[in-house]
Amino acid sequence: MNHKELNLIPQQLSLGQITVKEAVNRTGTFLMENYPMFGLHKYDDDFRSDIIVAFLERGEHILELYHPEMGEYLNFLFSYVTTLINSRLKCLAKYSIHQKVTQEEALRMLDEKEIKYQNINYRNLYSPKIPYSYNKVPAEELRKTLKDISEGHSDKKLLVLALKSSFYITDSQIDKICSLYKIEKKIFYELIEFCKNSVKHKEFRRMKVQERRNYAYYHHKRYKRLLEKLEEENDVFDNSLLIEKLKQKEIRYKNRWKNLNKSFESGLLNLRPTNKTIAELLGICERQVTYCLSCARKEIEKKNTKNTGQRG
Repeated sequence: MNHKELNLIPQQLSLGQITVKEAVNRTGTFLMENYPMFGLHKYDDDFRSDIIVAFLERGEHILELYHPEMGEYLNFLFSYVTTLINSRLKCLAKYSIHQKVTQEEALRMLDEKEIKYQNINYRNLYSPKIPYSYNKVPAEELRKTLKDISEGHSDKKLLVLALKSSFYITDSQIDKICSLYKIEKKIFYELIEFCKNSVKHKEFRRMKVQERRNYAYYHHKRYKRLLEKLEEENDVFDNSLLIEKLKQKEIRYKNRWKNLNKSFESGLLNLRPTNKTIAELLGICERQVTYCLSCARKEIEKKNTKNTGQRG
């Protein structure tokens, strides 16, 4: 489609020679084929696609804004696309500023915590963020309790699992652990809080990956809805060029979303303290922590196999 054919679209629409949907699709095809004319060559493929999709989603309302006495349709389209570009750039700028502020704040907090925790100094533990009003536990009492636990219990599996799952553990589970190992709650909450703070940097990374996954899912669904609409109208309006272009985008975002989901399912981004951190807290070697986790895993697998056999 050339410039003259594009400028005829409003007239053809007003005469009833084409429908609004066909006018939108023809305009979208022209925009996609001639994107350098609108300054879109300066941006990457994702940005161009966002502008084209934004036009297709609002196209029917955009055509209502055009009045022939105000100039050619091409000039009107150029002005509107420029507006879309500026709006998109503003959104990206706001997002970038927000990301930078969030990152700087997270790094500042991490730096502060690294200074406090670099030598695992129990005197620098934060107060537990829980619905209890416990007083701070003296470092000497905490060390003595941990030593008593290590010496008095040969089976440390549940204790190790509790600390390993500190970011997800519930109050009722904490009550059971404290009852089993005869630990005061105020001391155990100190341990849980320390373990949680040791993975704060992972929490920030997980948040960023979640944002990327949600972004990919949103665009996957967005392109999918638009593709379904264009495919329904393809026999009438011949949207094959637009469909092919947008299908590539939809597949890419879908794959990105699935891959990020697999990362979460595989446990890559689980918020767990390291075995070394737990070993230092309990006053045992890292190998013992690994052994406890391995034994617990085997017991769970054995129990699951037994339950499956009973159901069969």
